[in-house]
Amino acid sequence: MKNIIITGAANGVGKVIAKLLQNENLILVDSDKLNLEQTAKELNKRYFVCDLTIVNEIKLLKDFVMNNFKNVDTLINCAGVWTKGELSQLSNSHFKKLNELEKIQNLINTNVFATIAMITEFSPIMMQQHKGQIININSQSGVETEEFCPIYNASKHGTYNYRKAIQRDLAKHNVKITDVCPGLIKTDFYIHAEDELPNEIMKLGLDPEDVANCVKYLLDLPHEITIPSIEIRNIKNY
Repeated sequence: MKNIIITGAANGVGKVIAKLLQNENLILVDSDKLNLEQTAKELNKRYFVCDLTIVNEIKLLKDFVMNNFKNVDTLINCAGVWTKGELSQLSNSHFKKLNELEKIQNLINTNVFATIAMITEFSPIMMQQHKGQIININSQSGVETEEFCPIYNASKHGTYNYRKAIQRDLAKHNVKITDVCPGLIKTDFYIHAEDELPNEIMKLGLDPEDVANCVKYLLDLPHEITIPSIEIRNIKNY
């Protein structure tokens, strides 16, 4: 059994990944205390309520992980938030609300800082044990320039390029890292951001199980085989 940390595990894709991997030793992480506790109870797994934008909470999470795991096999970074809106649209009340500076700051801290912070804290453990795997749930916005969501686009490009910059260094220590870059997914991701999408758009999305199965595929590969990034989307969503 592998020792696996999953962030963003209370809802959506993170929760589905946790369900698919429930035969492994998991620590589920999220700031959504109510849903995280419910998910952990359903799966009978350990959990840690953590705001990954706060340094001290990440350090407490690391202590909790090391008190429960002798080693860390896998880190799955799934926590993320959404926004959209071009600069010329900010006079519109909906887009103005989505792009309040506090929301932009939280998005960058969640999508970029939290991912980098988790890798910074846990990759040295993997390098010391000379084996490990990191999987980032990124986005098509990390590999394409999508003008309708420039801030989200910037955050996902940031972590995508961070992964590219560190993958050779990690590989020297037998640690592999992959970005999984899905397109639209049928979850409450957009509802949580107060930007619910029309049904005709959502029906073109991936099921969260599609993304979870992609993660499982990566975990099942022989360790000497690494895939730097995978793009996945519904064939109707081009």
